Amino acid sequence: MIVTMEKHVENTRVRARAFEALFGDKPEKIYPHHLFSDDEDPYFIDVFIYALEIEDVEEDVVAAVTNGMSDYPMKDPDSGQISRRELIQYFHECDEDHARKLYEMAWNPLFDHFVLDRYQTIEWPDAPVEGSPWKNAFFVAPLWNAHREFDIDIDRVPASLLWHIPISDEELEYKRKNGSDALLDLMEKADLPWIFDEDNRPPLLKKSRRRSS
Repeated sequence: MIVTMEKHVENTRVRARAFEALFGDKPEKIYPHHLFSDDEDPYFIDVFIYALEIEDVEEDVVAAVTNGMSDYPMKDPDSGQISRRELIQYFHECDEDHARKLYEMAWNPLFDHFVLDRYQTIEWPDAPVEGSPWKNAFFVAPLWNAHREFDIDIDRVPASLLWHIPISDEELEYKRKNGSDALLDLMEKADLPWIFDEDNRPPLLKKSRRRSS
């Protein structure tokens, strides 16, 4: 499916209004798609950064949200069901490298023509920070009720959010062998921070190693 810039702009107006209602303000920063795309992957996927006010959290928190993945419907070849998604991830600060990774995770299922849904993973060769083991992706429903229940209609198909959680090679292999519930149990036992920070991300398995300083 080819989406024109005009169609992306039209859909962005719809998403921007819905995101503003969800997050309570306009984005404090935008990483436009042309920072990340080229002629070989011309997907119009921006990354919007929204400041969050969280009770009992004194540090700055932002939500990084893709804008454009839901331009493209994903069709399950078995059931025929069509879905649209945008990705969300939480940071203290989202720089361009982490925004690029979110773009790549949104771009990949569109380019490779598969349906991305809850509890699925994407294997990736590189992390946003050199030497970091958190280079792969695990997707779940967003933590906050309003984010989890969020949906908007794009061409009469509901679009909802998936929470991107970076994981290591060992954690990816553990999930493949033991299933999503087992990986979620490890995350709960480790009290995995919902705000992603390479320097404050505990390994879920003993073989996982944090990047060297």
